[in-house]
Amino acid sequence: MGNEFSALIKVYLEDTPRSLRTLVQAAESGNIDGMVAPAHSLKSTSANLGALVLSDMAKAIEHNARLGQLNNPIEAAHHARHEFDRVATELTRLNS
Repeated sequence: MGNEFSALIKVYLEDTPRSLRTLVQAAESGNIDGMVAPAHSLKSTSANLGALVLSDMAKAIEHNARLGQLNNPIEAAHHARHEFDRVATELTRLNS
């Protein structure tokens, strides 16, 4: 994909931290419903770039939050953030 892929990586690395902040803030404030939208966004954008572990984590958060059955929302949000850190490192390496 060349330049298009590089541009997608750049946008992903710029935008995803905002979604993760929203996810973590919602979890920490006990707003499980507020976790649905950022998890949905994270699921889709991560899958598009091949970050399938992160996409699966976000999918589980979204699904369980919609059902009101998300156990340990703070832990789930922090695990997603840590996985993004790993993904970001790899994407940055690939994009340089």
